[in-house]
Amino acid sequence: MKQAVLVLTVNFLLFAGPVFAESTGAADTEKHEGAKRNKVFPTFCYGAAASWLVRIIEQPERSNFVFRDFMAGLYFTTELQNVPYITPEIRLTAYYPAVSSFNYMPQPAKIPLHYGIDLFAGARFEFGWSFFKLNAGLGLHMLFLNSDRWNYLNLGAAGVIGVEFALTPKWSLLINGFASFDNGNLGANRDMEPFDFAYQYQTSIGVRYSKKKNNEVALSTLKKDKPPVVFDR
Repeated sequence: MKQAVLVLTVNFLLFAGPVFAESTGAADTEKHEGAKRNKVFPTFCYGAAASWLVRIIEQPERSNFVFRDFMAGLYFTTELQNVPYITPEIRLTAYYPAVSSFNYMPQPAKIPLHYGIDLFAGARFEFGWSFFKLNAGLGLHMLFLNSDRWNYLNLGAAGVIGVEFALTPKWSLLINGFASFDNGNLGANRDMEPFDFAYQYQTSIGVRYSKKKNNEVALSTLKKDKPPVVFDR
């Protein structure tokens, strides 16, 4: 009797051991894959941008002094994916001040080699429908602008709203709009030419390519409606 029990026990261990090891390994693999899918990772966006900068000095006895600058440039954005509820981002844009005016009068630059560096750091909320996504968020905004008169430094708050179109599983088209209200008196102009108001509008169009952030539904993968089959009688 004891020998029979011993034989049954050994056989059970021989057969159950590999099964238990296989099930444990499968559970560990599934857990590892789940942790890998939920891991925070960066994505990168880039494209073209345009900006309209307005700075105002109030004049009580006459019309205000209004300085306007149109700038064109390129941007690069780093986003963090898989962060719960939000998508943090840092956007850096290099601008060239193409057109400047004072009270709508053009102001040609004496030295054409000027530039602007624009920084936005914030987070967005995203809402998605099929291949189309809408997002909006808030953040901090900073602009450094080199000009003939001063080196300007603006700092303030900005809001952003954008749309995203999934073109393929890996490529997305991005269109964004920014608006900021800033303190325009942190640069060299703060003592000699302080501004009462400084605000800025920006727009951009660009793309995102990512192997990790796949678009579940994309324009290139949508099934086209097949024409009905007609049988000849």
